[in-house]
Amino acid sequence: MKNIPDIHDVRHILICRPEGCLGREIASSCCYREIKKASPQTKITVACYAAAYDFCQHNPYVDEVFKLPLGAGLRPNRRWGVLLWAALKLRRKNFDLLLDTSGNDFLNWRLFKRMAAGDRVLDGRSSPVQPFGAPQASAAEHEAAVLRLLGVAEPDKSYDLPVLPTARAAVAQVLEREQIQKYILLYPGNSLPKNAFRPDVLKELCAALRSLKVSFVLPLAPSCTEKYHDIFKDSKDVFVVKPADIFELFEWVRRAALVVAPDTPVVHIAAGFEKPSLVFYAVSPAHMPDNPKAQALETDKMDVNVFDWWKLESIVAGFKKTL
Repeated sequence: MKNIPDIHDVRHILICRPEGCLGREIASSCCYREIKKASPQTKITVACYAAAYDFCQHNPYVDEVFKLPLGAGLRPNRRWGVLLWAALKLRRKNFDLLLDTSGNDFLNWRLFKRMAAGDRVLDGRSSPVQPFGAPQASAAEHEAAVLRLLGVAEPDKSYDLPVLPTARAAVAQVLEREQIQKYILLYPGNSLPKNAFRPDVLKELCAALRSLKVSFVLPLAPSCTEKYHDIFKDSKDVFVVKPADIFELFEWVRRAALVVAPDTPVVHIAAGFEKPSLVFYAVSPAHMPDNPKAQALETDKMDVNVFDWWKLESIVAGFKKTL
């Protein structure tokens, strides 16, 4: 894009989120709010899928959410037809600007953007300057750098996490039924083995955290609950719950006394609520969300289960003073 417009001159903006990742969407949620604060008349359409789509549906600053026809990450020579058909649908909306801060550079994705908005595309490759900050910068810092290019001088990088009344009621009902007063939210991790706690490590983590004298809640997808029920069948202080959607997960995090998790979207949710957190990072914690109440424990780069147990005990001892 040769001439970057001022945000006040943008009537309709398309923001593309091809990752479908909840963590990235949370980290980028400041973008919508700051655009609306600077230019209330600018209409915002977000093109995304998966958990990002669910999240955007309840964002008060987003005017329209368009579901991308994707089931997984964009790959070369895959989903050409449905993606380009989606671009033609979006093109009819006559966007003044298309914004893409993802790292995707597949040919089908470049064609999608070109067809949807012509030459009115602002991303890290087509603009005359690199707008997204240093490579090691967080997603929120990337978004803030783009907003500054559009004329938003001092964007607020804090997250926007909706708390729905239905989610509050559902979580409160479980807490009352199980008579849980105070709990540690323990999240085992995602589907990648290197970024998920093994059952034996998870049990040892519980043992190390029991000195805090609170219960444990594990919010899991329905497909995982039976496995973890079996793992903790002899533990009276561990409760496995099934959030109905991401907003119930938000509420479980919001109510927690402490959040313990590897590098997953739960870490970003905890940062949005500034919850005390113990975060296990398989890479340098420089990418950790800006949460003043979080402690990072660096792990082996290939396995989140390999870390310094002595350091863990020291961190847990520190939480005893604040919890």
